This record gives sequence, C-alpha cells and structure tokens, in this order.
Amino acid sequence: METIPSLDPDRILEILGSGETREPPRPGEGLRARKKRLLRQRISNVATALFLAEGFDEVSVARIARVCDVSEQTVFNYFPTKESMFFDRADEMTEAIATAVRDPLHGPISAVVRPLLDGPPFPDRWPPGVDEAEGLLLLRRFTEVAMTSPTLRAAPFLAIGPFIDAVADGLAERRGTRPDDPAVQLVAMTIAGLAFIRQRSFRQHAGSAASVAELERMITADVDRALAAARPTLDAFDDPGVPGA
Repeated sequence: METIPSLDPDRILEILGSGETREPPRPGEGLRARKKRLLRQRISNVATALFLAEGFDEVSVARIARVCDVSEQTVFNYFPTKESMFFDRADEMTEAIATAVRDPLHGPISAVVRPLLDGPPFPDRWPPGVDEAEGLLLLRRFTEVAMTSPTLRAAPFLAIGPFIDAVADGLAERRGTRPDDPAVQLVAMTIAGLAFIRQRSFRQHAGSAASVAELERMITADVDRALAAARPTLDAFDDPGVPGA
C-alpha cells in the first residue's frame, strides 16, 4: 500500500494524539496509573498511524517500539498482539458498555447502550484543525486497511468472548445474580450483536458516504433498526416478572 500524501504518519499521529498529554487525570487515577494509560495510548496511536500510512502487514512491532522509544516487550505488556493495537478502540467500547449497564439507575439497558453505539468506531472525536475531507479520508483508510489485510480480516474488530464476559459481569451486578445466568448471557450476547452491527455498518458505508456526517447517519440508521428488534429483550431484563429478576 502507498502512503497517503495528505495523511502521512506524522499527520495521522498528530490527529490521534491531539490533547492526550493535556487530558486531566481521571477520577481516582494516580500519577503512575496516568503515566501507564498515556503510554498505552501513545503506543496505540503510533501503531495506528503507521498502519494507516503503510499497511498493517508492512509494519512490525519492532518498528512501533522504536518510534515509541520503548522495548518490544513493553509494547507486548500493553497489547498481547499487533491486531489488538489496531482494534484498540473496541476495548474502550467494551469498558464503557460494561460500566453503563452495571447500575439500573442509569436507565433502561437499551437507553444507556444506544449512545455508546453512535457514530463511526474510529476515531471517537476529531480534534480542532481536521476538516471534513481529511476526516473522511482517515475513516476510509481505516476501513481499507482492515479489509485488505489478511491478518485483520481473520481478527474481528470485537473479541466477542471477552466482550460478553465483561458486559455479563456488569449485568450480573445490576441484577444481583451470576454472570453465567442464562438471562444475563442472552442480554450480553444481544448487546454484542448490536456492536457487531455498528462495526459492519461502518465498513459497509465508509467508502460510499459523501461526508462524515452522512456516514454517521448511515451507521445510526442501521444500529437503530437492529435496536428496534433487540429492545424488548434488553428492557425485559429489568422486568420483575422475568424469572431471576
């Protein structure tokens, strides 16, 4: 794959890393934890910039480590595989959904999950200075790399097993039951299905959308259609008439 002139590695890294070092500590986060989180994000950003500019299979973990000025072992301490660096945003979504469904005071499951499935899976937001054309090009490139790499085609965006386990833990706490409860497992798998629809929609429409806003509308329409079918299952989870509730 050729490097995209308007999105060279340095420019992609600038977009991905905008403001990361100025981000305030998260609630309850100590200095050590913050440094580890920022290093993990730095590795992910560098890897993604190189992948998008040059192709996934053409970039080695050793090179990513050199650019980050860390050892290969340090990279693997944060990411067990090269693929997990490319699909890093899936981990963020998993954590966000598992947290959102944990407390029933957050609202019905369908309502708290829906906002977390909005928009393209990558990136979550554009920093200042990124225009519409550049943003759309970056999104299309992400899809192109994911679909043309044999390695990435064999490694789905969402690791279904870990996703279901994490969401099931949150749902079990919400209901005061065990993660292997059949109702918990069914709802966790239903949410995983919605996340899969979101990712598939992104890949399907990124090449044809005329703008980032249009791409977002296409993804939203697909997710809403799937959610309409899933909503009865999700919201019945909190019904006291359902066994185990």
